[in-house]
Amino acid sequence: MNKVILLLMCSVMLAGCGKSSAQLDTADEKDARVRKGLELVQQKNPDAAAKQFEAALMKKPELGRPELELAMIYQQKKNYARAIYHYERYLEKRPLTEKRALIQEWIKQAKVSLAGETGGDISGELARLTRENNMLRKQLEAAGGASAAPVANVKTLLTDAPPPRPAPVPVVTQPVEKVQPAPVVKPTRTYTVRAGDTLSRIAGAMYGDAGQWKKIYEANREQMKNEGDIKVGQTLVIPNP
Repeated sequence: MNKVILLLMCSVMLAGCGKSSAQLDTADEKDARVRKGLELVQQKNPDAAAKQFEAALMKKPELGRPELELAMIYQQKKNYARAIYHYERYLEKRPLTEKRALIQEWIKQAKVSLAGETGGDISGELARLTRENNMLRKQLEAAGGASAAPVANVKTLLTDAPPPRPAPVPVVTQPVEKVQPAPVVKPTRTYTVRAGDTLSRIAGAMYGDAGQWKKIYEANREQMKNEGDIKVGQTLVIPNP
């Protein structure tokens, strides 16, 4: 089994040699299921789109574009564990992607959100995700498809767990002058428009709330005639939430 996985990974790397991540993602659109999934995303039907992307991966586990699309769909649906899983899978398949820093930022945001939902204890969610993905892998093998990479060690997806909560501070009888921390200034982010993107979809990925698209529109009025005036390759300013 390990030899099969190794051969699969080697074939993917050789097939992508000399091509940029964007070119590889565009090449993935030759798959009919991927194209259908992108159309459904454009039609704001994420559930049906997710089924198309998952079907594409069942037939061709080497595809990268469906991993990224699924990650953004699950993050918008606030299923942060699955979003993290697919973001990590995309980075494994596209290790030299120019979007690496941006995707790592999305992973960080998803980890924070997941930790908030579980109160900092994410072990139960990890165990559930491990069982589900191992089941999917066995179904793929039984169907005669190529085996996906093992997911027995899904804990590597969330290695940067949030720090433990601090112990209660003892009461100080004497007055202590409080020092106000300096305000944290968040850096302005940017986003490069990809095929199938809309302001609502970008807002869902960046803020976890598609309804925040007006913030992005207002921040980019100088280069946009209206909210639908976005083009592939265009760089948008993403204001802080």
